[in-house]
Amino acid sequence: RQQIRKDLEVWCAAHKTGDNKPYNAYTSGLKIHTTLDYEMQVLAETATSAHLKKLQQEFEKDHGKNAPWLKGTKLIAKTLYQTKAYKKLKKKGYKSRQILDSLNVPHDIELFDWSGKKVVKASTIDSVRHYLKFLNAGVIAIEPKTGAVRSWVGGINYEYFQYDHVNQSKRQVGSTFKPIVYTAALENGMHPCAHIPASKVTYKNMENWAPSNSSSKIDPELRYSLKSALSKSINTIAVKVLEDTGIKRTTTMAQKMGISSPIPQVPSMALGTAELPLIELAGAYTTYVNNRKASAPFYITRIEDAKGSVLEEFKPKTTTEPAFSETTRQTMLEFMKATINEGTATRIRNKYGLKNDMAGKTGTTQDNKDGWFVAVMPKLVIATWVGTDDYQIGFRSTKYGQGAHAALPITALLLQQMNKNAYFDPITKAKFDQPSATVLQELNCPDSSQESFIKRLFSNPNKAKSKQYRDRGTRTKKRKGLFRKKKKKR
Repeated sequence: RQQIRKDLEVWCAAHKTGDNKPYNAYTSGLKIHTTLDYEMQVLAETATSAHLKKLQQEFEKDHGKNAPWLKGTKLIAKTLYQTKAYKKLKKKGYKSRQILDSLNVPHDIELFDWSGKKVVKASTIDSVRHYLKFLNAGVIAIEPKTGAVRSWVGGINYEYFQYDHVNQSKRQVGSTFKPIVYTAALENGMHPCAHIPASKVTYKNMENWAPSNSSSKIDPELRYSLKSALSKSINTIAVKVLEDTGIKRTTTMAQKMGISSPIPQVPSMALGTAELPLIELAGAYTTYVNNRKASAPFYITRIEDAKGSVLEEFKPKTTTEPAFSETTRQTMLEFMKATINEGTATRIRNKYGLKNDMAGKTGTTQDNKDGWFVAVMPKLVIATWVGTDDYQIGFRSTKYGQGAHAALPITALLLQQMNKNAYFDPITKAKFDQPSATVLQELNCPDSSQESFIKRLFSNPNKAKSKQYRDRGTRTKKRKGLFRKKKKKR
């Protein structure tokens, strides 16, 4: 509603009535038709509230008595300086000490809580501490063929948190960017069965940057196929894939898939250091189920005046040129199906019992500041984000902060309810097309393989390899080397 209201105000300022006066969004009697599906919207809001209510308890318990909103003096002060109450007193000429004394006086104040609104005796400083601790969320569901937004949840409660986490907020996207990296790699000639070592590498000219893997289940002595590497979200391999493909080629692929926000031209982009709005990320994923073309998300179909006359209509906008080949599209779907069936998102099957045809990707940023999950279904793309509004506050542990725990359950709870309603059958019962025989043949390989005996014999497993990072984005597809599948001798 906030975003629609904002866009409507912009439209009104640019259009005039028959009396040559600008339309007024609130008094002109305009009728706004949106793409939102009321039933799905209600379920999305309910799923978000149900999960965040439980997750908030885990979040506070995990932090304990030393939580940053309780002990973080600098953080609290920084937030307090941004409040209207502080700015108002500052404008009147009061000194900081006087302002702090005033804002520390208890008074009746209404506070939001998951157990309900409550009026308590608390100071403005207490209020700042109270709201700093809250996790927030963004959820968007898009019809991939058209870009029509079917549900949009900008936050947990608009009355108290008037900030949209779907379009307004930009956060690092973590591993949800990896499918873009792998898509670019496949288009650049990398074979799906390329087995790449998971060993850790130190990049000398990147200030000795040495990306590591968050899971202890990843064996650094193994070489993993692309499908296995993506489904298990192996960081060390993602960077190596980017290195071989090239930053330029990967950035170009992101743009073809509808990403317009700036992307940092550094190796860490493979791990999702780009800050993107949720709506942009979701739009990029539509390419996998929209004939390889990115759909621009839209949510207003037409605007009518008080008499019902159509003032303007809005049509779907889809890129004309496919972002990648059909073979790459099918292969990437198989990679992301593996993420759901055997990778980092398996709990959507195991815990929530969902059997829908689905592909997807989880994402978790550094220090567990952001949890992400994108679900790709034949007729719906759902993207979710969970985190705090203040980027200095994250989860203490990956157990709670990872995308599979923080964000995925919202999608799972939403789909559980959609599965119970026959109204959603065209979406929930939709099936992916069977991949071609060529794609299935190219994916017919072990998930992992052992490093050669000679290589293991002369390597020190306790010492990270050092190398210069170089962007190979200008090389041709006819290259030979590590990432090409070796031909079998007849």
